[in-house]
Amino acid sequence: MAKGALALSGVALVFSLAAPARAADAKDDIVLGALLAEFYLSVAASLGDTQGEVDISSETIATAVQLSRLAARQADQGGADAADFDLALGAFLAFAAGLEKEAKAPLSPKQARDFACHLVGSDQVAFAELGRRVKLDGEGAAACALAFEKAAAAWNDRFSAYRRGPGLTPPAGSGPLYVEIAPVFNPANEAIAQTLRDSQLYDALAERLNAEMVMPSGRVLLVTECGGTQAFYNPERREIVLCDERIAAWITAAEAQP
Repeated sequence: MAKGALALSGVALVFSLAAPARAADAKDDIVLGALLAEFYLSVAASLGDTQGEVDISSETIATAVQLSRLAARQADQGGADAADFDLALGAFLAFAAGLEKEAKAPLSPKQARDFACHLVGSDQVAFAELGRRVKLDGEGAAACALAFEKAAAAWNDRFSAYRRGPGLTPPAGSGPLYVEIAPVFNPANEAIAQTLRDSQLYDALAERLNAEMVMPSGRVLLVTECGGTQAFYNPERREIVLCDERIAAWITAAEAQP
């Protein structure tokens, strides 16, 4: 069995968005949360239209959280329970925030804490356990709420024209987000590609975002082999590239936990 296949076999059970189920154990939650975080971060970084390797800046993290809240809103409207995915996202961020810098994970502990802070700020009740795990006291949680409100205001100023709704007309040149899971050549990545393809997790997340907003220009999230743990955006091709190896790095980190 390819490395990572065991972890993904458990995670695949929670990918049925029509009837969400809790992950079988903590490691499955971490891997599912990593997949969710990487989706939102990659799309968020592309909204800056800067070509090259994705920069996980504070602005990118804040935008990723706004995207995650849009997707959760659509899930609730559609009758699906988004709480399971928020729990997985929280489990992953608590895990990533607690890693040593020497682990050289795709997301640094500080970046994970920043992401966690914005999530806690978005709903201190729903993300109370995440706040506890990243050691946010009452004062810290209040500061995170202010940071989230500021980010939400900036988001609305920048993207309100791209929101969908009755009587709203998308701007010229805007378009949807598509997803493509590319074939792999390295057997070690086959479990990742096949699980994402079969589960259609990213397709469903893209569909939820597309129901809430359009992208400033249509673009595709391409999950493919790269030979490294990066993520890229090419505005000329309107292509967001999320590397299989980046996902594999999180699976390896989760499997290394006792």
